[in-house]
Amino acid sequence: MIVCTLELWKGGDPNDRELLGRIEMSNDIVESTKTFGARGTYSCEIWKKRKVKWKRLKIRNFPRKSYHPWNLVREVLNKAATENGGRL
Repeated sequence: MIVCTLELWKGGDPNDRELLGRIEMSNDIVESTKTFGARGTYSCEIWKKRKVKWKRLKIRNFPRKSYHPWNLVREVLNKAATENGGRL
């Protein structure tokens, strides 16, 4: 599982932080097994403030060996925005 957390550090202080959001991305292993690890399908959940689950989506056939995990985060955000009329 890959987890990406978005926090606000008030005054730059890591001890005074506020959770703004979180993305959890889990590889379902099926696509990765078929492609010998080259590609993967990810079940993703996007959480907004106060631990409210906002979106659940899948990223299919992601080239996990040739792209950095930040590319997966971008794909998740792009798909969520597309499904929500262009907004997150």
